Amino acid sequence: MPWSPGFLLTCELFLNGRLLLSYSPGGDTIAYQWFPHRFIRESKVDGLKFTTETFMPSKRRAVAQSIRVTNLNNASRTFSLGFDMRAAVAKKTTAWFVNSPGEADNAIHWNADRGALIFLAQHSPAVSVQGISPGATRLESGRMIVLDVTLGPGETKEFHYVNAVDANTETALATYDEIQSGFVQVMRQNEADFNSLLRAAFTEGNSDFSGYLPQLETNDESLWQLYHAGIKNLIFARRPSPDSKYGTTYITLGGHVLPTLSFPWDTSLTSLSLALLDPEALRRLVENWFLQDMHQHLATDYISAEAVGPWYGVNDMAIVRCAENYLRVTGNFAWLDKRVGEASILDHLVAHATFWKQLDKQGHGLGDYGTIENLLEVVSTYLHETAGMNAGNVSAMRFVADLLDRRGDRGRASQFRAEAMELAGRINKKLYVAGRGWWQCGQPDGSFVEVRHCYDFLSVLDNMITDLSVAQKQEMKRFFWDELHSEYWMRALSPNDADATWNIRPDHSWLGAYAAWPPATAKALYKIDPSTKVSEWVKNLAKAGNQGPMGQAHFVETVFPLEDGGAYKCPNDAPYINDWCCIAGGGFTDLVIDTIFGANLTLFDGVNVNSRLKDFDADARLLNLRYQGTKYAVSGSGTRLQTS
Repeated sequence: MPWSPGFLLTCELFLNGRLLLSYSPGGDTIAYQWFPHRFIRESKVDGLKFTTETFMPSKRRAVAQSIRVTNLNNASRTFSLGFDMRAAVAKKTTAWFVNSPGEADNAIHWNADRGALIFLAQHSPAVSVQGISPGATRLESGRMIVLDVTLGPGETKEFHYVNAVDANTETALATYDEIQSGFVQVMRQNEADFNSLLRAAFTEGNSDFSGYLPQLETNDESLWQLYHAGIKNLIFARRPSPDSKYGTTYITLGGHVLPTLSFPWDTSLTSLSLALLDPEALRRLVENWFLQDMHQHLATDYISAEAVGPWYGVNDMAIVRCAENYLRVTGNFAWLDKRVGEASILDHLVAHATFWKQLDKQGHGLGDYGTIENLLEVVSTYLHETAGMNAGNVSAMRFVADLLDRRGDRGRASQFRAEAMELAGRINKKLYVAGRGWWQCGQPDGSFVEVRHCYDFLSVLDNMITDLSVAQKQEMKRFFWDELHSEYWMRALSPNDADATWNIRPDHSWLGAYAAWPPATAKALYKIDPSTKVSEWVKNLAKAGNQGPMGQAHFVETVFPLEDGGAYKCPNDAPYINDWCCIAGGGFTDLVIDTIFGANLTLFDGVNVNSRLKDFDADARLLNLRYQGTKYAVSGSGTRLQTS
């Protein structure tokens, strides 16, 4: 909300009139345990143990919390507990973009019968009802619910907090009463519903997703962790909101800073897994991106379906990649004839694959992808004609050429393939720093600036590896191991780069890397390096998932110590400002499917396998891999059809 120092906190605990967090020692020492459907926090303060379990009741606009207080002393204790309630509830049906649109002047009404406060928005139809059960002893300062508590030695008492949000007071109160009156049952139902959702993610014909993911069988813990690390990110990106203009969808970040946005870039980096899990949701996103002007914006907002923010240069490549993976998995080639706006899907794909020509404003034969806000945001020298972005045009043109060829348009297909080869040649000639292994950015005046960033490394190897020389591949892998590699994560930018002092946001700096860069880099390395060497590093990456979903970024272990054996997840706080979860972490699941199992879901030629399983578990299997209407079991020896 405006002028607040961050996100508004509610139900903060006070012990005997003093903020619990301020007690020392103990109050500011909190143990956290994360579960998919709830989280537990625990602290010991002044002879009392506080344990909270927080969850979101299924299919309700509400949050609930069990608060247990235990007397650790051998004598009875009498004390007061205060629950400081705040709200800035609001309703906003236009694009949200950055942060939540809180209203700072909610009217507050005390409902003594319920022991609850009613926060009423003054500028939109929105209400928040918040209260504690059992009921309050008194209300202080207009919004603090206070209870006087007596506990015998070792005794525990439990209190229930509920925050119910709706468009009007009557319905918000009804939800509040329903949850409070059946709190234990609601908590159990939440766990059952989440277990059902997780089962559905691997079950054909389920009612929650339009597809399903293959099931992994393995005795190797690191392979198991890698696969399910990405799935956690996909599940937490899912938004089945009734307010979505395009149905169930997937947002990019954890919902704290950008609560309603889907970015083509991040989505594309896990689009294989998303196409398997929920192809219709992916298709709807792509179609909406075709309708919006994604040459002006970076994302779309599911509340309004509108595009927001400045342009991201990667959009063309990312949208084409999402469509490619949708087609590879579903085989729904009839979709190419569907008209969205004024053009068919195929026409849209051709336009995105060739838009780079309109960006070649200086006649250099390369797309100029703009300035810092259009690219990595963190690296001030990664500007204009970049290798990573232009490489995406090479693969995009080859992809649409395959589609055109299949339809008999061999003339245009040949033209696009020739243009792709010529573009790859210019990228190599103009942007590669010979003998070094990294790339440089072409400037409008014809000069070049060297940038030692991982994005060029992984994007070039992903999009145009057949256009690279043996010497380039050797130099590029040496660059990675010498300057970007760490034992448990990686650096996005080399600490040897002249721009390393510009910004310390770890998703693109030398302090760490964005969630998708390690799996995308591993995919690239497997193509040019011995499998055993790469796998040793990849096994350590899996441990970052011990902290829950992969964060938007993690730190290398030389910057922050490991957490539970894995690279430390970046906090949302300044100056690091990376969210706790990012859909692109699903790239770890993609890595397992298409690189470690080596299952290449081709457009037209079946599933080809090039396995690296021997480095993990030679007997591992991936069951129920759905490919164009047929199910396969994948193992180190190849594929076999499944009938059930």
